[in-house]
Order: sequence, then C-alpha cells, then structure tokens
Amino acid sequence: MSHKETIGVLLTDILTGPLGVSADQLEDPAGWIEEPKDKKMGDLAFPCFRLARVLRKKPNLIAADIMEHLEARVAETAGITGVNAVGPYLNFTLDRAALAADLIPAVLDGSFLARRPDKGEKVMIEYSQPNTHKAFHVGHTRNVALGASLAHIFEWNGFEVVPVNYIGDEGAHIAKCLWYYRTYFDGNIPDTNLGEFLGELYTQATLKLDFNLLTRCPMPKVSVARVAEIADFPDNPKLKIVQVDTGEKTVQVVCGGTGYKQGDKVAYAHIGSRVNGRQVGEISKNGVPSKGMILSELEMGLSDDKMQLKIFPDDAPVGLPVAEYMRTDALPADVSVLEEMERRNHGVAETLKLLEARDPEVYALFEKTKKWSMDEFHAIYDWLGAPFEHYFFESDVGGEGKKKVLEYLEKGVLVKSEGAVGADLSEFNLPFLLLLKSNGSGLYSTKDIALAHEKFDRFGVDRSIYVVDVGQSLHFQQVFATLLKMGYQRAKKCYHLAYGIVMLPGEEPGAPPRKMSSRDGTVILFSELRRQLVETVTAVHLEESYRGVWSDEEIREAAEVVAKSTINYGMLNQDNGKDIVFDMEAWTSASGNTGPYMLYAYARTRNILAKLGDFDRNSADWSLLTHETEQDLVATMEKFHKVAERAAREYRPQVICLYLFDLCKSFSSFYNHCSVLRAETPELQATRALLVDAVGRVIKKGLDLLGIETLERI
Repeated sequence: MSHKETIGVLLTDILTGPLGVSADQLEDPAGWIEEPKDKKMGDLAFPCFRLARVLRKKPNLIAADIMEHLEARVAETAGITGVNAVGPYLNFTLDRAALAADLIPAVLDGSFLARRPDKGEKVMIEYSQPNTHKAFHVGHTRNVALGASLAHIFEWNGFEVVPVNYIGDEGAHIAKCLWYYRTYFDGNIPDTNLGEFLGELYTQATLKLDFNLLTRCPMPKVSVARVAEIADFPDNPKLKIVQVDTGEKTVQVVCGGTGYKQGDKVAYAHIGSRVNGRQVGEISKNGVPSKGMILSELEMGLSDDKMQLKIFPDDAPVGLPVAEYMRTDALPADVSVLEEMERRNHGVAETLKLLEARDPEVYALFEKTKKWSMDEFHAIYDWLGAPFEHYFFESDVGGEGKKKVLEYLEKGVLVKSEGAVGADLSEFNLPFLLLLKSNGSGLYSTKDIALAHEKFDRFGVDRSIYVVDVGQSLHFQQVFATLLKMGYQRAKKCYHLAYGIVMLPGEEPGAPPRKMSSRDGTVILFSELRRQLVETVTAVHLEESYRGVWSDEEIREAAEVVAKSTINYGMLNQDNGKDIVFDMEAWTSASGNTGPYMLYAYARTRNILAKLGDFDRNSADWSLLTHETEQDLVATMEKFHKVAERAAREYRPQVICLYLFDLCKSFSSFYNHCSVLRAETPELQATRALLVDAVGRVIKKGLDLLGIETLERI
C-alpha cells in the first residue's frame, strides 16, 4: 500500500467511526492528499476543506478533531513518523529510513521499475503521418517524439499498445511532384536522401504553379475594359449601373466600387471566370441585370482596398487579358502567360488522371518514388527510436471510406445536402461534416471514417489516440461525433493529442520567432538537422575533452546519442498545445532542463560507481541516510510511479521531463553535499553507493519512457 493509501485508510476509519461521517458522504480521502509547497511542513498533507459541508464545521476545527484520534493511530503505523495539524491541514511526516529500505532494493532488483500490471485495454497510438513525395523536416520530429514517447509510457503503465503510422500516399501533391519530374527534371538522381530530393521536386513544382511569378494578376477570363457610361442605380446611391466596353461588346454591370469615371480602363471579369474561389455569373440586382464584375484592387490581390477599382493607364489595350498586361519578365515575350498557365495546370491534371487510372508508366514511377520516401522515413524512425507495428496508407482507405458513407446514408445515419453527403452534428453543437462531395469524390474526413472502422474492427482497439497538429482539432471533434452517430461507442475513447507547430528563433536577438517555409528556404530538412546536431554536440560536449582519449568511432557514436537526446527531449519538454521554438544552442546545453543534462546526470551516477569499484552491498544501513539531500532523493524517486501514471492519464510526456529535471537537480545537490568516495564509514559508503545506483536506474527508466537512449560515460 502507498503512503497515501495508508493515510487514506486511517482517515476513513476515523471519519466514519468517531466522527460519524456516513460512507456515502465520503469520497476516498487518499485522493485528496497533496504535497505541501513548503517541505518543512511535512511530506504529505490532507486538506480538510471538503469536509466542512459534511461536518458543518470550520476546516481548522475539523483538523483538530481528527488529530485527537489520529496521533495514537499514526504511532502504531509503519512508515509514518508523525502528524501535526496546521490550520485546516493535517501534515504527515514519513519514515525516510523505512522508505529507503523499501524503495532502493526494489529499484535495484527491478521490481519498482518493472512494467505495471496489465490493464486489459488495447490502445492504438497513431502518429507521424508524413506525406510521401514531401521532405521530412525538423517540424515533423515533434509529432514523432510525442507519439513514440506515448507508446513507451502507455506500455509501461500496463496497456497493450499498438503504435501505427498513417502515410499520405495520394493526392494532388504527388501528381505535382511526378509532373515536375517528368516535365522539367533533367539532372542526376542523388544516391542519398531521396525523400528530400522528392521534396525539392515538389517545391519546384509548387513554384512552377505559382502564377504570381508570371504575372501580378494570374486570373483567366479577366481583361482590360473601358467604362463607356455610368448611371445612377434606383433607390441606392452606393451603386451605379455601368456600361462596359469589353472590346467585343458592351455589357451592363451593377457596381458598388469607387474611384472611377467614364472613360477609365478597368479590370472586367467575364461570366465563367472565378474571383476569390467563386464563379462569376449573371445576376439581377433589384430587377437590374448585371453580367460579370468590375474588380476592385482587393479582388485582384493588389491592395487591401475593397472599394477602389483597379484603374489602368489610358494606353492599356481594351480586350487584352489582364494577366498578359501585368506579366512579369519570367517568361519570354513571345510566350503567352495564360497559355503557359493552362499548359502547366493541364499537365498536373493529366498526371493525376493517369495516376488514378494506374497508367503503367506513371504508376511505376509513383511506386518507385514512393519507395524512396518510405525508405527514408524508415531510416529516420530508426534513428529517432520511433516504434511502429503497422503502417496504414491513405490509398488503402479511400474506396472503403466511400462505401461506409453510402452504407450509413442508406441506414439514415448520414444525410444528403445539395447532392453532397455528410453528418448533421447539431446535436453535438458541431458544424456539418462533409463526407462526399456532390460529384461523389471523398475527402480527408471520408478516409478518417474508414480508418477508424479499420482500427476498431480489424485491430479491436479499446482506445485510439491521434497525434495530429492543433489545426485539426475541429476536424477530429467532428469525426469522433460522426463515429458515435454510426454506433461506435468506442469513439468516446478516441483522443486527439493536439500539438503546436515548431518555429525557428528570430533572425536577431529579441525578434519574434519565424515560421518555417520551404519556399523561403527556412525549413531545416532532417538530414541537415541531424548533421547540425551531431556537429554541434561534438564541438560542445566531446571535442575538447575526449578527442585523443576516445576513438573517433566512440566519439561519433556518443555524438549521435546526445544529438538524439537533444531533439527528442527538446520536443517533449514543452506544453503540447503551444507553438515552440527550436533553438539549437539552448537545446544542446549541458545545463538546464535539456537532453544533454539528463545524459550527464545519468553518466555521473555510473562514473561514481565505476570509481568506487567493488563494495559490500550487504553492509548498507538505510538509517544512515540522514542528510536532507539524501532524504530528498529518496522522496523524489518514490514519486516515479505517480508521475508515469499521470503522463499517460494526461497524454503529457512533459510531466516526465519535469520530474527527471527535479530528480537530477536533487542528485546534483546530493553530489555536492554527500561524498560517496570519501564517506566516513564503509557502511555509509555502501549505502550512498546503492542510493546513487538507484537514482541512475530511475533516470534511465524515465528517459526510456521518453524514447531516449543513455550513455554509460560522457
């Protein structure tokens, strides 16, 4: 029984006995016990506030009443040396020697750190979810670190864990990458980092399809037109009836813009064009017909002014496409901007069509390049220490998702709206979830529904955890609610672990953090991240002290371990929901709450034992651990179970990071005050040595749960 449970039993006996509280009025007192902020007050405290309503007394009087019956009981209870009432609190002091006698041998024989009893619950943890044909970068490592550590934490807590990945292997991004490769690439394929090579192809494809590089107004079916006549609109002074000369004909437009006059050259959007994602057509405004639109500077993406119409110089040719008039020098003068835009868009669309039709040539290229991505992903996961038992692929669930949607539409669970199919989630106070477009095509939500069914039905999971960025929070609320409507009660145990994005430090001291951008070249690709980490770690931690003492291979291997601890610990030692800043200098520091600091603390415990050599382990006397730092170490180690359980309950690996930092600081204080090698007696030396051994093992286990490897010396 834990100390909290022991105290809880004592309090329950007194409250339901002499104090006359009925059992149905009393929650488990053990759950109310907390740790005093001031350690001088005691080791554990019981607040009496919650009993005030039941006993109809002030909390400090209740504490005094309980004390009358508690002191004698505590004197007969092993493991507790005293209790005192301070205001509304009962403060308990633990028998540190007895605690050490129980705890340290249990740590050393492995029982304290062993996996907890089986919970009988199967938990699937889905994490990473990269897209093939895109580069893996530093931002992706936060997801990997969170998912991998959760897998270790839940496994240790007694759950059956199934860590899985969901790979995005279909969609427009792949068509763009393959289109660029087939159309433009004529260089040599590299021997290494082929996944990043594909990511560069995708980036180049994106630039080719960014028509703002070709013209300041990449809008088809928008041309220069002349304002032929302006008339007042009936009963609305803010509107005008404008006759527009397009060069081919004169059309009437109802216009609410400003800053124009008769004879001005304006941008006219023809019927069938698209402005801000909406198709332009013919409308009637209070009975006045209007064909097409005259565009404001905002609608053309030229300024933030939504009222000021774009006015062209007098020499702008009427009828000339605006995209041609506002072209840049990115293309030869004899190449039409609009024709080039159409050619590139058609190329991507045709590649996607061939890919979906499994054209032999295009699909063979897709399979080859997909393998490039997957091989790189596997290598990255191996280096980071990320376990996976199964890989789901987006391409495997799309068709099944459509079938599920139609099946539940037939059952009346889902509804049709304007030809599309989705879930009415008003009962959950959530927006409508679109699952099938009116043309029958699916969406990400369609695939997530199918994936959830696969997890429940094929793998029989009891709980499903999705490690996905915070931007998808509403999406997963809708997906889980839809699953409930479909009858999957286990959807109540689906959990979205939302996390913030990773940013880079400001370019100058004091400047705000920067978002990463592939286009701006501010993304740190994984190969570069690994190289920088290893080089920095070697220079900061190994070069000066160990070059010439260790072999080059030993230094390289140590640098890899410290580098991995740096990135994994740095990503985990954060509030899940907040954006974080990747700071190479801060994260690689040997002081503070960092991965390298943890490795140094563990290696120091091993170094002390190595210097000590053989000693009589049977001569340990736990009553000799009387120094404050020794007792703090024992008390901190004892919290390990509670911390690891809380990390799983709250889906927060950071809880373990904070605990390990406290433990390592306590160990550092002990190291500075209590010598092992120069202990006054052999018995004290053996006792402290076993304490050091136990501390090291707890640090190592804590790092194991975070997915971080340790070094025996550094």
